Amino acid sequence: MNTSRQLTIRTAARLLDSGLVSSSQLSLFCHSMATAGEEIWGLNAYNIIVPWEVISERALESDERRRYENTLSIFDGIPISIKANIAEKTLPLTAGSFILGFGNNDKDSRTPPCGYDADTVRILVREKGGIMLGTTSMDEFGMGSLGTNSRHTDGSPRHVKNPLPFLKHLNLNNDNKKYNEDDIPIRNDRTRSDDERLAEIIVQPLELIFEKHQKAMESLQKEAEEESSSSSSRNDFHYHYSAGGSSCGSAASVAHGSSLLSLGTDTGGSVRLPAAWCGLVGLKPSYGLLSRHGVVSYASSFDTVGILAKSVDCASTALDILAQRDVDYSRDSTFSSYGTMHNYSEIAIAQTIMSSSSSEEEIEPEKPLSGIRVGIPAAFSVKECPNEIRDSWSRAADWLKENGADVIEISTNDISPGLIQRALSAYYILVSAEASSNLSRYDGFRYGVAADAEKEEGGVVTAPDNNRAAPDLTPLERQYSATRRQGFGTEVTRRVLCGASVLSSDKFHTHYEAAAQIRAHLAEEFYSVLDGKVDLILIPTVLSLPHKIAQNNDNDYIVEDSTAMFANDIMTVPASLAGLPAVSIPIPIEGEKTFFGGMQLISSRLGESTLMKSAKILEQIIIN
Repeated sequence: MNTSRQLTIRTAARLLDSGLVSSSQLSLFCHSMATAGEEIWGLNAYNIIVPWEVISERALESDERRRYENTLSIFDGIPISIKANIAEKTLPLTAGSFILGFGNNDKDSRTPPCGYDADTVRILVREKGGIMLGTTSMDEFGMGSLGTNSRHTDGSPRHVKNPLPFLKHLNLNNDNKKYNEDDIPIRNDRTRSDDERLAEIIVQPLELIFEKHQKAMESLQKEAEEESSSSSSRNDFHYHYSAGGSSCGSAASVAHGSSLLSLGTDTGGSVRLPAAWCGLVGLKPSYGLLSRHGVVSYASSFDTVGILAKSVDCASTALDILAQRDVDYSRDSTFSSYGTMHNYSEIAIAQTIMSSSSSEEEIEPEKPLSGIRVGIPAAFSVKECPNEIRDSWSRAADWLKENGADVIEISTNDISPGLIQRALSAYYILVSAEASSNLSRYDGFRYGVAADAEKEEGGVVTAPDNNRAAPDLTPLERQYSATRRQGFGTEVTRRVLCGASVLSSDKFHTHYEAAAQIRAHLAEEFYSVLDGKVDLILIPTVLSLPHKIAQNNDNDYIVEDSTAMFANDIMTVPASLAGLPAVSIPIPIEGEKTFFGGMQLISSRLGESTLMKSAKILEQIIIN
């Protein structure tokens, strides 16, 4: 039984309500999975796993509420995880950066809790009863697409591994003798329901879960050795696969099954890309629909809190709750501006989906997507798109058409290929400029961890990291320089310097303003198409399977193709530039047994209801 796939939010809530498992048992199972994933598989999915003593107390409180039929929501007692750039008041808020104390384990100067909750965390954990399992790994400040822009305390790279190759070998069944090779119950086990089988798996002891993770690790290593021995070109590298980025840890935690849902952030595709590579649903809502209060800023006009989940229903359920308008409470102006436009607390997208898809009394319509117009933009048919992705794209369009959707080709006159090609350049110019502005606050005095003071030895000023500061700097400037050299990683430094350059007087008009104009033109074309011609746009989420990350004998990571990742961004960036909602749905790739591709549906701004209902239909088609 693929527990990580079957244990959805609604299934877990049903197990809790039926009494088959308690929140304490479910939380212990997820905590054990998280610990085993880190210690045995080395996933690096989590920066911090909350101690079991703390989780246990919260789970017992949930069990007590359920005992007296006073549950707070469907999330009450459900383990979730949070990306490390989203504030949770009992944990440090590091955004994966040394300058905010990431990796600081010194007992005397350990990074303190941030002391406040992000709005999304306040709603999901404090008000709705979700169990906070831990903060997940990420590319530093959200800058990256592979989950490799993070470092250990010794400065060596820290790579989040895609759990799907490990999961191929993980069998969590309570008694392996009761199941055949196809995971079908035999003999008297046919009388047991799936819920009962899931419950038996969840209540397994920690030691057994660790043992099964160890067996999976050994099987994977054996498989890799066999592949290496049969290969004509052997090398000394040990490789793993990327979980995507920058919400890499969030995706890995949900795909592994240690959390049932995770909050991430999506600036240019940082939820959708890892969701596609880890076989999950990844939702980026309309810009500003979910509050950004408590989210560490990267590029403020792009940053969006997103959702990684196992199903469209899980993501929709979270969206229903997180989109509730409480403008008096929130301090995010973009969130508050939607206050009177739509009452998302009453839309109940997930409930509508479930009532229309699970009713036994009503006969389902043969064409559930009748009246929905789905556009296929020719501008996204780029030469970098491989045949297997094109085939999946075509199949998805055919499936939608068979279920009643009117599939329409969007010509290059409506969405210009030239604008799509320039969108990526415009995006990196704009986000780098905003990052340069946002990250200027981290100087070690107002914000951020100050570097060790530079010392004068023999009249020569040297920095602790052996990078010498310019000799003509003042002591204050040298302190700023040392703090940022030590606090920012290579990719962050690169983007901050790029942003400072495009905001300079000689490049502002030629670079920054030009990029802003491209963004405006692109948004105008998308708005025009989605307002008048189609209801949804269908495009691939990614143009490749997960990238291979090689680890050499010096413990350095080498990306198989470090430039190919930018081709994937061309599919996710346009929706971000336009501020539109988009959802990625995992889709099988013909001939591929481990990984998934992803199909992306995009709707008009605040069109999440149509978006998620259509995504649910596509998901059901794929599963069946």
